[in-house]
Amino acid sequence: MVEPLTTEELSVVEETVLSLLRKGKSEAKPSRQIIAELQSLGIDLGGDPTRELRDIMHKLRLKGYPICASNDALAGYFLAETPDELWDYIQRELDRLRQQAKPIAALRKVYRRWVDELEGQRKLSVISEEGQTFLRSLLHDSEIDLLRQQPDLLSRLATRLYDRAYLAKMTELQDFTGHRVRAFLNQHNITEDSVREFLKDCLKGGESGNGKRQLGA
Repeated sequence: MVEPLTTEELSVVEETVLSLLRKGKSEAKPSRQIIAELQSLGIDLGGDPTRELRDIMHKLRLKGYPICASNDALAGYFLAETPDELWDYIQRELDRLRQQAKPIAALRKVYRRWVDELEGQRKLSVISEEGQTFLRSLLHDSEIDLLRQQPDLLSRLATRLYDRAYLAKMTELQDFTGHRVRAFLNQHNITEDSVREFLKDCLKGGESGNGKRQLGA
């Protein structure tokens, strides 16, 4: 067997566990046998000895000891006797990790989609207070009344209200290039989609505008 990767001194328990392992897959020892042998030597691994033994094996591997594990008829721990035995174990572990990674990858996609949807909903519905005040100044009673009677006009009114907001701010700012207008709309999250959500809220809350303009205006 090649030398370990580190000269770090082993604990008494680690050294004892290592001494109990045999070389070769055919000499693999089940966890319960190793635990029983440790107990016979006066070493108690605590309330969950199987997990504690697994942790010890993990630490020994990190220190460069070629400890393998099999899960077939010869299930148990052993020291690799040849490079091929060690390589077979490495490949099995990589396959296991790849299989474990598949549901994690799927869940990450779900997480990203979920976050994107929540972020999208937030962007759709949240117009700043100043932006909402500005839109209310452009919205009129007759439009809300008509929308209550004909809800299918929602998208049409949202588009018109957005266009009205754009033109009103362009006139106010005397910005015929549209740069400052777009900056204002973006700052207050005024889009056709968010205006649509704003109108839905107006219908729920019974809010209205100033009663002057008609839908076709």
